[in-house]
Amino acid sequence: MKKLLLMLAFGIGSLGYAQANCAGALAIASGSTTTVASYTGTFVGTCAGTGQATTPFAMWYKYTPTANGEITVSSNLIQNDGVLKSNDTRLSIITGLCTALTCYGGNDDVSGTNYLSSTTVPVSAGTTYYIVWDNRWSALGFDFTLNFVAVPCIRPNEFSITTPTNITATSATVGWTAAIGTPASYDVQHGPSGFTLGTGTTQNTTTISAPLAGLPAGGNHSYYVRSNCGATQSAWTGPFSIFLAKSAPHSNSFEQPDLANGFGGTGWSLSEGAANAQQGTIFYFSNTSTTAVSNSQLYSRAFNFSAGETVSFNFWTKPVPTTGTGTIKVYYNTTKSLTGATAVGAVINVAGLAYVQQTRSFTAPAAGVYYLIFSNESPIAAAATSLLLDNFNLSSVLGTSEEVKHSNIFLSVYPNPTNDILNIKSDLKIKNVSIVDMSGRNMNVKLEDNKVDVRNLTPGAYMINIETKDGISTEKFIKK
Repeated sequence: MKKLLLMLAFGIGSLGYAQANCAGALAIASGSTTTVASYTGTFVGTCAGTGQATTPFAMWYKYTPTANGEITVSSNLIQNDGVLKSNDTRLSIITGLCTALTCYGGNDDVSGTNYLSSTTVPVSAGTTYYIVWDNRWSALGFDFTLNFVAVPCIRPNEFSITTPTNITATSATVGWTAAIGTPASYDVQHGPSGFTLGTGTTQNTTTISAPLAGLPAGGNHSYYVRSNCGATQSAWTGPFSIFLAKSAPHSNSFEQPDLANGFGGTGWSLSEGAANAQQGTIFYFSNTSTTAVSNSQLYSRAFNFSAGETVSFNFWTKPVPTTGTGTIKVYYNTTKSLTGATAVGAVINVAGLAYVQQTRSFTAPAAGVYYLIFSNESPIAAAATSLLLDNFNLSSVLGTSEEVKHSNIFLSVYPNPTNDILNIKSDLKIKNVSIVDMSGRNMNVKLEDNKVDVRNLTPGAYMINIETKDGISTEKFIKK
């Protein structure tokens, strides 16, 4: 069952046991149905990405194809009813030597309501693929099938798709590892996040990457990849996400439907539980260690800042258990790396019984794409602690460089301060406005005849974003 739970990390490693493990994996044939009666073997980690069981066990099987093609491994069978047999399984497909294993595929849930598992992966003749089931969600036994198909054109493996690079507000480069069989070229189909396959824009490339340009500014985008062998094409692999560089303001509560919404990194994971969330049910966490100094980074999505733009952001932190402590350092950089990053504010000591709001600000030294970095750099801990991070909000005030950039556009908001109506004067037609408070929360307001009624706003400072054909300008105003 795809749940996001607070768990200590556990990675793929070496195996040294002789039963129900990599070395003792049971060979199975294509077209077979195999029964997993119970879990007694060694768990080394998951390729499905949702943490380990409290007392993890796994069962190991293997398949070595004699030709190139694809295999489908599935527990999505009618006999796995949740009564006599488990209806909640988790699957990892692993390759490599038993002393150096690598994730190759995996699946937790068939859908949001079907907790059985099924995945299709490309396979190469003579390579051994380990099929590993673990008891993350249920200790009941179950049945699964394995079927091989020799296809003329083989899709890229899902796990070979690399993280998009060269992110800007309207473009990105996507890439992957060459598919088995070395196809002549590849097709990439892309569109707005969640678009229906077949309705997007398709482009062909003879390399293992593709630059995508002219995308909706600052939006979330989806794409699929397939091999193109000339006379035939493979099935599509995907969808995958592109998170284009956003301009301020921006908020991320890590809730459905977007969850991470472009955030992610090493050593940080999403978790679910209203009792531990600052608001809602979803939050990020990173664990301290009792044996080493922590070194885990959570990167924000890309942001597009102007030179001299003053950026302010806040987020909430809390330790679990509340008797634990840890430290988080915050940086900004133009890449997803601590190399060359600039620290923002003092070290955050995460401690106490309740969530604490943390606030940071900096001035962008140059125009371009930036990432915010939340780095768990806790010292060795007496007891392992989870550092929780929730509800991120970002706002900004444009600097003098932005004013120069738009010096040919007359724009003003008045009176400022105001207690009722905010007037907007511009020599360009105003398409839309939005107002956020200093924590990044959107206010419910309407634009009528270049006027905005702010009488229902609580007194304080706000940012109004004014959209014209030339883009969005942000102005600060005070509600009396």
